[in-house]
Amino acid sequence: MTKLEILEEKFAACCFTLDRQDIAEFDREDNGPINNVITGIDLHCYGARLYDDHLGLAADFYYINGEHRTKGEIIVQLNLQDKDYFALLLRFVVLLSNNYSVDAIDAFNTFQKKLRGFLEKRGFFTTTNLELEQFKGQSAVMVSLAGRGIFKLEFIDKTQYYRDFFNNNFALEITEQKEYVYLMVNNDTSLIKIGTSKNPVYRERTLHSQEPGINLIAMWCCGKNIERKLHVKFSHKRVRGEWFRLTIPDLAEIETFMNNEI
Repeated sequence: MTKLEILEEKFAACCFTLDRQDIAEFDREDNGPINNVITGIDLHCYGARLYDDHLGLAADFYYINGEHRTKGEIIVQLNLQDKDYFALLLRFVVLLSNNYSVDAIDAFNTFQKKLRGFLEKRGFFTTTNLELEQFKGQSAVMVSLAGRGIFKLEFIDKTQYYRDFFNNNFALEITEQKEYVYLMVNNDTSLIKIGTSKNPVYRERTLHSQEPGINLIAMWCCGKNIERKLHVKFSHKRVRGEWFRLTIPDLAEIETFMNNEI
């Protein structure tokens, strides 16, 4: 079996859809968020459960949505030391993104934050890859008096993830008088802007001065006709103006489209 086939088999074995009866059972153990979805107070909620026998750590993550009818998804018994943990959780949140109106990266980081709370409560000192980034290259040493030691969690930097997704083409050298189609992400809303400019880097700076969470994630040397095609292609995902609520598969579709068009 290939690595991808093994990952798909592991995912199929631990990911399940929750029906109303399952959700009702979860609600009996829950301290409020699930009931808020059932009663219509909230549209959705995220949840986590930690299994800790002092020999190993595993977690369940679930998402429940009550927008049209109460339903949900769960991924169970993820071993926190499994080398495929990150890939399996990412695949789960992409599934949520495809089936519900959630941002995959926001969902991933939400689950990790919930897990962090459980680990801290169980006696671990936790840190994250994003918090450690500032010490990169400094030969820093971390010491903790926590009874169960230090546990590092991986969170996703949204801007960097999207830039890597598009092979960092946001850093293309800009040629004067040429037009570029660009994508920018608003880290606060998760919306993505599809626009054109002769200088996307300068355009990023002007938007950044108004909303610091807006960052350039990709650009291609082409004109407004390509921008218009993308706007039509994703018109059903438009929120306002040039801003769209796009999923990771949508971004993969854009990459394929641009490779074929240019």
